[in-house]
Amino acid sequence: MSSSIILIILNFITGTFCIIFGVNLMSSSLEKANVYRIKKLLSALTGKIPFAVLTGTFITALVQSSTAVTVLTVGLVNSGLMKLPQAIGVIYGANIGTTITAQIMSLKVNNLSYFIVILGLLIKFISKKHSMQSIGFALTGLGLMFCGLNFLTFSVPYIKESETFYEIFKTYGQNPLAGVLLGMITTMLVHSSSATVGITIVLFNSNLISFEAAIGLTLGDNIGTCVTAQIASLKTGINARRTAWAHTLYNIIGVLIVFIFFIPFTNMVQEITYLLGQNKSKLIANAHTIFNILSALVFLPFTKYYVKFIKWLIRE
Repeated sequence: MSSSIILIILNFITGTFCIIFGVNLMSSSLEKANVYRIKKLLSALTGKIPFAVLTGTFITALVQSSTAVTVLTVGLVNSGLMKLPQAIGVIYGANIGTTITAQIMSLKVNNLSYFIVILGLLIKFISKKHSMQSIGFALTGLGLMFCGLNFLTFSVPYIKESETFYEIFKTYGQNPLAGVLLGMITTMLVHSSSATVGITIVLFNSNLISFEAAIGLTLGDNIGTCVTAQIASLKTGINARRTAWAHTLYNIIGVLIVFIFFIPFTNMVQEITYLLGQNKSKLIANAHTIFNILSALVFLPFTKYYVKFIKWLIRE
């Protein structure tokens, strides 16, 4: 095995690990810092679905983890503290809120990531307040996430030089359907859609995969992330299982709709990105955000019927 291939593999493993660990550290720390607010907001939910959507969006943006919010929602439904229509509204919002992580990843910070890690650790060890310590760890996680993206970027020149890897990307890096399957499987394995989105952003910005394949990977992430909610719903009540399946089918149906209108969707993402005065580096993050906003807007008017469909599908 040549030294370049070893470097590619080492950078990929290190980068992916840093992103997964960084995202998990950031989300768990933000969750600890805002645990009281999260419980208060969720307990304040009414039967109005639009309010549930906004609450799900805000909480997920606050803790930077749709998985945590979805699993918490499954638990609340199982304990009878939240009804299924409210939970589905929260899921709509959680999918929108989690796209902020991708937007953060699309920023170019380069070597600033190492200073963010140091700043976070300083806040953690200097502060005496638990909330500030949690924020310090959250900053450390953010810095590690950017460090992971840097490691992945380091591999790009070696990938382009390696005939083996270059042929793999040339063959499979142009197919959106292959992207969906790869994104779904990878996210299921690593339990982090953010890690897969981060890898997708690096590969696309380095011209190793096409825009269509990158969107396919992003869509696959949305399906793959549902596996955590499915695991959380095992051995729970019927409504908790319905919530997990509502989350899964919501993402699957959304992906199918996008594939029906794939070309108009890709054109829309490009037009919106360039209208906002942004460049190519923001395309994937914007595609992730636009997809989840559109999915919520499409499902919102039909939530009552979607709830009936889920109850019919997942029976007692």
